[in-house]
Amino acid sequence: MRKKQNSWLLAMLAASMALPATAQTKRFITVSGKIKFPPPQEQQEKFPFLVQKEVGDDRITIDTIRLKPDGTYTIKLDATRPQFYVLNEFEEDRLTVWANKENLRIDFRGMDTAAIRIKNPPYVYIQGSEENNLINQVNFIVHRNYQNMIEVGRLQYKASLAKDTALERALQDQYGWLGDDMGERLKLLVKMYPNTPVLLYVLDYLHPRKDKELITVELDRLVKKYPYLEEAKSKQVDMVKAEAIARKTAIGATAINFTQNNVNGKAVQLTDYRGKYVLLDFWASWCGPCRAENPNVLDNYEKYHKKGLEILAVSLDDKKDAWLKAIKDDGLTWEHVSDLKGWKNEVAKEYNIRAVPSNFLLDKDGKILAVNLRGEELTQKLEEIFGK
Repeated sequence: MRKKQNSWLLAMLAASMALPATAQTKRFITVSGKIKFPPPQEQQEKFPFLVQKEVGDDRITIDTIRLKPDGTYTIKLDATRPQFYVLNEFEEDRLTVWANKENLRIDFRGMDTAAIRIKNPPYVYIQGSEENNLINQVNFIVHRNYQNMIEVGRLQYKASLAKDTALERALQDQYGWLGDDMGERLKLLVKMYPNTPVLLYVLDYLHPRKDKELITVELDRLVKKYPYLEEAKSKQVDMVKAEAIARKTAIGATAINFTQNNVNGKAVQLTDYRGKYVLLDFWASWCGPCRAENPNVLDNYEKYHKKGLEILAVSLDDKKDAWLKAIKDDGLTWEHVSDLKGWKNEVAKEYNIRAVPSNFLLDKDGKILAVNLRGEELTQKLEEIFGK
């Protein structure tokens, strides 16, 4: 009987050690830092500095961070169960952090003071945690990839103005290369850091279709090794949803119908465009590559609109003023819709948009002819349809 009791006690002890913390023990970490350029107080009240959690397609607010007069802040995060949080810095930037054992120091730039207000967020470094260094590496790879895409877009625009189609086509190919390069760098991190639940953050940036097998294998492993990691279980559910959406948005499928309001608050349906060729364009005012591609889209619209081309642009903006200003500044004369929910735009979720710019070219019956045409590729496809 005593031997059985000892075995039971050992089993209970082992089980308790396997958990990140006991249910009775609350554990917190402190995150502190400074905002270099705090927004005006009025903007801080309108768009607070929030601690949030990603739950499915939603961000749930956990707490609000109040700045001190000198721009510094301090907040405690519940790390009883190691988990991810999102620091939503006045809607200027969002940073995911892993809360476990170490206190963190995070300084933000704050309000964008650039003369040209195309959102180009600076790199934000998380100090004080070896586990968060994996997030630092992912963010740096993604940050540099974005910078490179902005530069390619700028050069591509200059090439289009110079009517240098060969250079424009070569630069267009760079977009694909940059995407592949980022993917390979991230996959190396998967190999380098197999023994941490923070690996889930890397998986979020891999391509859901190209890297489906790798993501599936790693998610299964994470769920088994870290049963408390609810975020990994949610990711598995998201993968199933994404696969279903991929079938609905594949070439040859009829585009998913939707209704969303335009800049004047009038409801617009995708099916309103039946009988016309439609470029369904997902973009945002803060997206540098989108803004760089807009002149090319505009050139093609002006060339082919009278021949039957329509454009319906879905914006992933969350600030109406910025959205309207970008439309005006870039001279975009076609129909624009948005629900001003940012990345949570309902249409973007239906189409599983994970990056902008993204687009779908539809035929007169609403069937998808091509996906993600940019630069010379867009022009060539439209020439096939409408002629030169």
